[in-house]
Amino acid sequence: MMTKLFTKAFILAFLISVVGILGTYFLSIQVNDQLKRENHLKLQNIAKQVSIRFQDAIDISLNDLQALQAFYSVNQQDKFQSAFDHYMHILDIENRDYIQALSWVPLVKGSQRASFENKVKEHQSDFTIKTRNLRGELIVSEKKDYYTPVTYISPYSINKIAQGFDLSSNSVRRTSLEYARNTGKMTTTAKIKLVQDQDNSYGFLIVAPVYQQGIIPTNLQERISALVGYVTGVYRVNSLMINAQQQAKKEGLELRLFDLDKSDGGLLYGQNNNRSTFSFDLVIPDRDWRLDISLNEKMKKSIDSPPIFYWILSIGTLVSLLLAISIYALQTSHHKSLKILALSKRLQFHNKKLEQTVDERTQELENKNSELKLNVEELTEQRKTLSNLIKESQKAKIIAEQHAQKLARSNRDLDDFAYIASHDLKAPLRGIDQLASWVSEDIQDGNFEEVFANVAMMRSRVQRLETLLNDLLSYSRVNRKNYKLTTVDCNKLFNEIFTLISAPSGFSIVSNNTLPIFLTASTPFEQIILNLLNNAVKHHDKNEGQIIIQCEDQGDFYLFKIKDDGPGINQNHYDEIFKMFRTLKPRDETEGSGMGLALVKKIIEYYAGKVYVESTVGEGCTFCFTWPKAIAVESNI
Repeated sequence: MMTKLFTKAFILAFLISVVGILGTYFLSIQVNDQLKRENHLKLQNIAKQVSIRFQDAIDISLNDLQALQAFYSVNQQDKFQSAFDHYMHILDIENRDYIQALSWVPLVKGSQRASFENKVKEHQSDFTIKTRNLRGELIVSEKKDYYTPVTYISPYSINKIAQGFDLSSNSVRRTSLEYARNTGKMTTTAKIKLVQDQDNSYGFLIVAPVYQQGIIPTNLQERISALVGYVTGVYRVNSLMINAQQQAKKEGLELRLFDLDKSDGGLLYGQNNNRSTFSFDLVIPDRDWRLDISLNEKMKKSIDSPPIFYWILSIGTLVSLLLAISIYALQTSHHKSLKILALSKRLQFHNKKLEQTVDERTQELENKNSELKLNVEELTEQRKTLSNLIKESQKAKIIAEQHAQKLARSNRDLDDFAYIASHDLKAPLRGIDQLASWVSEDIQDGNFEEVFANVAMMRSRVQRLETLLNDLLSYSRVNRKNYKLTTVDCNKLFNEIFTLISAPSGFSIVSNNTLPIFLTASTPFEQIILNLLNNAVKHHDKNEGQIIIQCEDQGDFYLFKIKDDGPGINQNHYDEIFKMFRTLKPRDETEGSGMGLALVKKIIEYYAGKVYVESTVGEGCTFCFTWPKAIAVESNI
């Protein structure tokens, strides 16, 4: 009886263990497949980032070469070593590790070889046109119909051996030069051994033609005739791949770069192990390149057999065996049956929890990989909009600065008007009121001797107040009128205005006969001249004097100088005289309102000009201002 019980218990336990182990095995396979898919998607996104980084290195290299092509297209005359080195300094070529060299390769006819070499030897005494012999040694080139020597090259220290090398003496290079010449496009050579490299790595050249007048002719014969030379970029494949290789190595990837051209293509970088996982086509002039990315052995093994697969299989097997043992013990011992049942339930619970954990982890991986894919797509869009954002921010900054300047000017004007309302406008009114009070008292007392003098002073105060209000009105209207442009003869204008101000007979005006005739806003310009000439006469300390008018051409502006031989102005008052209602004499000793120079300053600064004074006390003063040569039609001031 006990034997049958043990046999049934063993068979049942065995069947349960087999079912549990098989179920665990199939579950492990499903989890393993799911993890493989997720890891493969993750690696695909990483591989895409590596290819983008490599393509960026190629695009930056092409931009540098296009800049050099534009430099020689615009500057058709021969450039010496100093001009080439200066332009390379601007490009900061020394710090661009991905470029082996940039060079200028002119087209030299055979009949011009001697004169060309002598000209270059003025800067490079050992320069000569060279070629390679059958042993790969550099020797002096034999006579040919034409040469394409590397004349200027940078960085020079690591590439000087290549200077003078005739690119057309090599069949691969010559084919690319002729193709670039005939098509007018950039072209890339097949893989070549660089003259300046001593190791076994490969390099390649990107060639860009330069034509006369910087224009690509329309047909083949004209392109051949108009060719001036070439700009070339020399690149080592290993240097170009270094950034992409660092990222790939960090992620456990292997890179291989292929040139897909059927005639002279092949493997450019890496080892051909026929184990490609991802492939990306690259954009490079006149060649078809492909970047293959595969997993190294360690990464491939980790993905094909992830540790969680063994953990699930081991734990599931252990759970199945324990369950089998528990059932066997249940059948053999009624005493332990309850404990075994509880253990089985607990094991089942942990098994379900493990499956739930695996599902949650799988979902989490899916979400993260989706986010990674979106980030890769956003990266491309952000690169396109970055330059636009920079330009818009610069424009906004300029507009904000202009608005700030206008606001500051408006605030200063507001402060001046407040001061006028509280001081300058009230002062004549208080004087008139006081004089009226005196006249009334004199009339009441029958004292008429001072009445006429006080009435005259009242009329003077009224006239000064009227002048003050008129000048204030003129100042407030500045920047609000539209003036049409008219041709102004400055010699004639200065003489007419000098006559208009009715200067005393002892005053004269002299010019240096260099005053211009130009198209400008005549009304505000005349207003400036009127105020400055009137100021020179009105504040003179003698009954005779001479006013000298000078003009200098300063490019976009004329610099006018109005010099008098009056009393001069102390340096401490240079800024004070250009403020509103500021005079250096008491109010009753001057006819003006103090608005003339403030009005001049406001008009000149609106037209982006400057006004200042130069003076020595006792020797007169010179008012200088700049005025634009060209003003837009219907410009507002």
